[in-house]
Amino acid sequence: MDRATVRTLPWPELVLLACGLFLALGMMVRTSSGQCHEWKDRLNRVTGAFLAAAGEKEYPQPGTHGNAEDRQALRRATNRMLDDRPFGCL
Repeated sequence: MDRATVRTLPWPELVLLACGLFLALGMMVRTSSGQCHEWKDRLNRVTGAFLAAAGEKEYPQPGTHGNAEDRQALRRATNRMLDDRPFGCL
């Protein structure tokens, strides 16, 4: 009868673990880069304008009239911003 021994991690599992840690560290550094922050700021401005235009459609205020073409332009701009996302930005 064999005795149960404490199993150690073989080399392939250690290599996979090291690769996973390296990838996670790289993604953390990448998402905190200046390029990602700039992209997120631009996306927030465009998305905020789109949501404000949608809010005017639901709750119109006297003197402001939302234009359907303007809302479509803001929607296209938001989609372009999402499509132009830099690699690694979450």
